[in-house]
Amino acid sequence: MRRATWTLLAAAALLSACAKRVVVDGREYLEDDARLLAAAELDALRTRLAAEPPERAAEALEAFAARQGELPEAAEALLEAGRRWREARRPDRAAGALGRLLAQHPLFPRAIEAKALLGLSQVDEGRTRDGLATLASVYDKVPPAQRLALARPAAVAAERSQAWLLAVRFRSEAARLAPGPEAALELERAVEAVDQLDFLEVARLREELAEDAPVAPALSLKLARVRLHLRDADGAQAEARLLVERWPASPFAAEARALLERLERRVRVQPNVVGVAVPLSGRFKPWGEAILQGVAQGLGEGFRLVVKDTRGEPEGAQVAVEELAVAEGAIAVIGGVSNAEAPRAAKAAQELEVPLLSLAKAERVVEAGPFVFRLMLTAEAQARALAEWAMDSRGMRRFALLYPSVPYGIELANAFWDEVEARGGEMRGAEAYDHDRTTFAPLVKSLVGKLHLDARPDYVEQAKAVAEGERDPFRRRKALDKLREKLAPLTDFDAVFIPDFARNVALVAPALAVEDVFTATCDPRELERVRKATGREDLAPVQLLGANGWDDPVLLERAGRYVECAVFVDGFFAASERPATRQFAQAFQERYGHPPTILEASAHDAARLVRSALEKGARTREALRAALAATRGFPGATGDLSFDERREVRKPLFFLTVDHGAMRELTPAELQTAALPPEPGPRPR
Repeated sequence: MRRATWTLLAAAALLSACAKRVVVDGREYLEDDARLLAAAELDALRTRLAAEPPERAAEALEAFAARQGELPEAAEALLEAGRRWREARRPDRAAGALGRLLAQHPLFPRAIEAKALLGLSQVDEGRTRDGLATLASVYDKVPPAQRLALARPAAVAAERSQAWLLAVRFRSEAARLAPGPEAALELERAVEAVDQLDFLEVARLREELAEDAPVAPALSLKLARVRLHLRDADGAQAEARLLVERWPASPFAAEARALLERLERRVRVQPNVVGVAVPLSGRFKPWGEAILQGVAQGLGEGFRLVVKDTRGEPEGAQVAVEELAVAEGAIAVIGGVSNAEAPRAAKAAQELEVPLLSLAKAERVVEAGPFVFRLMLTAEAQARALAEWAMDSRGMRRFALLYPSVPYGIELANAFWDEVEARGGEMRGAEAYDHDRTTFAPLVKSLVGKLHLDARPDYVEQAKAVAEGERDPFRRRKALDKLREKLAPLTDFDAVFIPDFARNVALVAPALAVEDVFTATCDPRELERVRKATGREDLAPVQLLGANGWDDPVLLERAGRYVECAVFVDGFFAASERPATRQFAQAFQERYGHPPTILEASAHDAARLVRSALEKGARTREALRAALAATRGFPGATGDLSFDERREVRKPLFFLTVDHGAMRELTPAELQTAALPPEPGPRPR
């Protein structure tokens, strides 16, 4: 008996010696004893803190956890502290407590719950990328009932981080889990995020998501649109049909059905029907009426002309093109005239694969795709023609600019500057002005070096001599005034380009003359007379250059002799001797009782191009598109027409000049002359 007792005591001692011991608050305990004490203390702490403010409760729980070391009760306290810090709207402190929990207690049974709370705290704190990564890592592991509370913050974090794939995923999840109207709002936001995805992302996401995902129909619709934009009409049709068949009750099914109808009817073409989409109401109505007259003149008999009003608005242009292409079966559309409507008209024409001959000046219209052509005069074409004539035919290399600070002037000035530099020329000076300016003397003085005279060594030297030689203040001032009046302008440029309209040119040209800038370049006798009168044997003429805004009777009425010999370009000149132009202008005058403008002429050429292609056998839209793209040297009212690789019209422009107070077209010989302007002598700088 005694021996058995000693055996039991020895076993108890051995077990006691092997039991795990822990240190809590500086004292050593058996782990089981320590956990019993910690659990009891934590329960008492919870009871005591139940009515305390969340901040004070969180601090007490963190202090408790710090004393408990590695005990699981410390992890429980940190988890609860994280919740209390979030209640106190201190996400930074919540993230800190939860981060310590996960680092110090990696095997904590409720680690998933802690990670979810950490992700929410990180999002609240503004650390959206960290929060998104944390929430995404635990989302599938939390109980389904808790997922909605994570999906929404995760979606917000994804949107703020521009992680659009995850944004779509989480918004779709929120739409699946949220009740009633909330689900509709979540789906709407998911669709907005879908619009941020590229084609490959949409395709991948549509394959990865379950078929019952709320956003799945929106992804299919997006794929259909993208395929249509990429000119894959068959692929777009397949995607739209899949949407209608798989999700017939979806709010996106109606749009898919409309898209299917458009795609299925795109091949129903009537080769004798030509559409016109122009503004017949609103402030651009006169443009639409002018285009209709030009089209009627050019199309002739044997075709049915269908006209739709665009109202000069983007939406109106889109609807007009769609109706012409789908409902009417037009083989081509002429229109898209205002800058506001042209891009939408072009986009609709490209989607429906119907050739559009645009009469707009808007930039990048032809970038909509290969079914879009443009026949209107552009700033680029005018700049190219002027620079080519001035530099290649006249040998000019140095230029100056005077231009208004409006889109028309800025676009032309930039295009001309680029052309000059591309051809090895130099822009010697440039002055911009407000479009409603009425006094141009200071502007011209600045251009020719007569405004800031302290920068001119020749003036400074002469002024110094006057000051030293004339002691009387009154006489010295008079002498300086006289010196400034006689000071020669620094016309170290061969030509000055003024891309403005006639009413302003009529004010700028006289201001140049006042500052002794001689612009009558075509009159050698007048040049010699001025040289003798001024005593300036080195006086060199400066060529005035202009754009289509000069082609206005106002120029002759108000500018008179100050624009004599000026050269400017336009896309059409009704009085031209070109055979095709003269024939059109005469026929138009007889039919409508007034001379045509560039709008009527361009519309006429568009209609004739379509008629010519159809008469040569084009019976489909693709055949017509190919025929238009191959156009080279077509004799039109606005010139011999060709389309370049961008489907922009290329044609020789009309070069106009003022000759003895009348406007006329330069002859072919004048355009080709290689005569150089007199070389200017040295200029003081």
